[in-house]
Amino acid sequence: YWPSGSLQGSEALTAYVLSMTAESGWTIPDAPKGRMIEAMKAVVEGRLRRETAYPAAQLSLGAAALAAPARNGAATPAMFGQIGLPPADMPTALLADWMTAINKTAGLANAPALRGEAERVLRTRLVYEGSRLDLVDAGTAPWWMMVSGDESALRALLAVIGRPGWDNEVPKMMVGAALRQRRGHWDTTPSNAWGSVAARRF
Repeated sequence: YWPSGSLQGSEALTAYVLSMTAESGWTIPDAPKGRMIEAMKAVVEGRLRRETAYPAAQLSLGAAALAAPARNGAATPAMFGQIGLPPADMPTALLADWMTAINKTAGLANAPALRGEAERVLRTRLVYEGSRLDLVDAGTAPWWMMVSGDESALRALLAVIGRPGWDNEVPKMMVGAALRQRRGHWDTTPSNAWGSVAARRF
């Protein structure tokens, strides 16, 4: 998070930077971008692991790490076999990453089945408090990956904008996500970044 030769870096932050820049249409110079993508592949393949106090952290990082190269056209079908977390067990933000990775990876033979399962799981997570969008697993957002309840809702919205079968749900989700704001903003800096991308795309 801070420039220092003594720090190891952050897989979660690297995945966020790669994903956010790709979704926003921003560029990263080729050399550092290549190193970042290779690091994300190493996370997915289990070659880069960290000791952590959170048992699910490595599995959660795998889904985020897969989506980052996928958004940058660098994921392969073989990488999907490395994620040992079924969609039903993924927190919603990571389920959205999984769905995005499926949609952006070329040559994925079983993409329709994977996509169908993920979308079925996502539909079971959506709850509306009046018009406000909520998620049944809002309390399990992996905060150690900078993920919050607002961000989870926004990333879920972004994953289904333009997808077949979601035309009626997406406007409700957009309104519901907007109503999650307080005093004109969402709950974290990453949430506001994802929200800006989702609103522009909507």
